[in-house]
Amino acid sequence: MQSEIKISLLIPVYKNINFLDRVLDSINHQRYRNFEVIITEDDDSQKIREYILRKKEMVNYKIIHIQQPDDGYRRNKALNKGLLVSTGKLIVCIDGDCMIHKNFLLEYSKNFKNGDLLTGRRFTLGEKYSEKVIKNKISKFSLFGLLFSDSKKKKIPEAIYFPNFKRKRNSRVLGSNFGISREMIFKINGFDEAYTGYGWEDVDLEKRVVLAGGKLFSMKNKAIQYHLYHPEPQGDTLRYELNKSLVRKVEKEKRWYCKKGIAQYKRKDLNYEENISS
Repeated sequence: MQSEIKISLLIPVYKNINFLDRVLDSINHQRYRNFEVIITEDDDSQKIREYILRKKEMVNYKIIHIQQPDDGYRRNKALNKGLLVSTGKLIVCIDGDCMIHKNFLLEYSKNFKNGDLLTGRRFTLGEKYSEKVIKNKISKFSLFGLLFSDSKKKKIPEAIYFPNFKRKRNSRVLGSNFGISREMIFKINGFDEAYTGYGWEDVDLEKRVVLAGGKLFSMKNKAIQYHLYHPEPQGDTLRYELNKSLVRKVEKEKRWYCKKGIAQYKRKDLNYEENISS
């Protein structure tokens, strides 16, 4: 199994070291070991850079760190730059505030051939429990512990690891938990950087994959993820509506290849000495 597929785990981050520290520690427990971690920062924080240089010596996997200037929400640009230096056949994306189950990457490796775009969900930890996780440096969870936390009990089923359950319906793409084959993401020219600000970039990805003939596959109850609580950010309403109109245009034109994608870059465009540490 380990030799069959290499996974590139992309983690876009912005400023929060406490959250990122918990995420990286959860990755330390992965049963599947054929992977690399690419932290692609939508910022050029010196604190994050110094933290990652220290953290690299404490984890049992390879970390590549990429930075870009803080010019507003540019998640897709950060993802494209991460994709540019990746080497895996499967690209798995999580967020810098989402910890993962020990079998998270194992399930992605097992289900690699079931679809071109694998779609997972996340279980949001309660505010008080998230504070406890950070303070006590918790990196693994039990259903018993979650049941007696301040997390929403009705959402507990999303935290149940039940890998052999066959779902009749696929989940929609969630930006913090999905996997896409290297072949497919390069076919559609990566992530569309026309989407700036929060909203609709994950919908765009799903639409374009389907338009390109790709197949979706649900990872719900297979790839379990724990989202650390934080207040929802206040988005830019105008930008949100503009992004929505971009998705509608993709649907209308049936256009799966984006113009502002990864093809605009070359590896030499990234300043390795300044912006990448491995």
